[in-house]
Amino acid sequence: MELLYIWIKDWKNIKEQGFNLSSEWHFHYESGNLNITRRKDYIPHFFGTSISNVTIIVGENGSGKSNLVEFIGTCFKMGTESWKD
Repeated sequence: MELLYIWIKDWKNIKEQGFNLSSEWHFHYESGNLNITRRKDYIPHFFGTSISNVTIIVGENGSGKSNLVEFIGTCFKMGTESWKD
């Protein structure tokens, strides 16, 4: 399984925000619609055949990096039923 995109409606300091975690695909969520397009600058097997994707979370102190990681961990620990609307 590969986590490609996360939309967070309201979690701590993260409100109505999407996070693209894919190097191949770009996701955009707006008004209940999720649009997916392939990135034009995607290079297959850039990291070799053993690594399929690398994602880095970068931001200023207090921007929500740790809260994003906590959200992901909480969802996996509790299951998908815990975060559905």
